[in-house]
Amino acid sequence: MKIRKLHRITAITFAPFFILFALSGIALLFRKADVYSKDIKSLLVSIHTWEAIAPYIGIIGGLGLLTVVITGIIIFFNRKI
Repeated sequence: MKIRKLHRITAITFAPFFILFALSGIALLFRKADVYSKDIKSLLVSIHTWEAIAPYIGIIGGLGLLTVVITGIIIFFNRKI
């Protein structure tokens, strides 16, 4: 499998998870500003750490992100200028 194809498939597959991770992380930036209640904060934390969805899914998401980053770096440095 070519590196571009692996990069594309991994990125498309994991994109919804990366978006959810990013949005919950952005919302958690305001956790100390009392913008939302403690119940919402605990929900956001459980979504951000993937506890609400399934145990160990964060590891799979991390591996997907690592794959996208590494293949992207390889593609960047292998491109013809």
